Amino acid sequence: MNKLKKRALRVIAEHLSVEEVAGIKEGFQVMDTGNNGKINIDELRVGLQKLGQHVPESDLQILMEV
Repeated sequence: MNKLKKRALRVIAEHLSVEEVAGIKEGFQVMDTGNNGKINIDELRVGLQKLGQHVPESDLQILMEV
């Protein structure tokens, strides 16, 4: 299943426009408060809250498993 998820994400990423990729990259950099190139669960939680999104803890755990 993990290989399928990675392949699906790759296919999706290949179809994004330059602007969409730039927006995702900018959002990542805003959330990466540790400036280490990785987002931990706390950074993700805070970043999503800043965007007005309340994501249940169980969903955050699922997102971090990928």
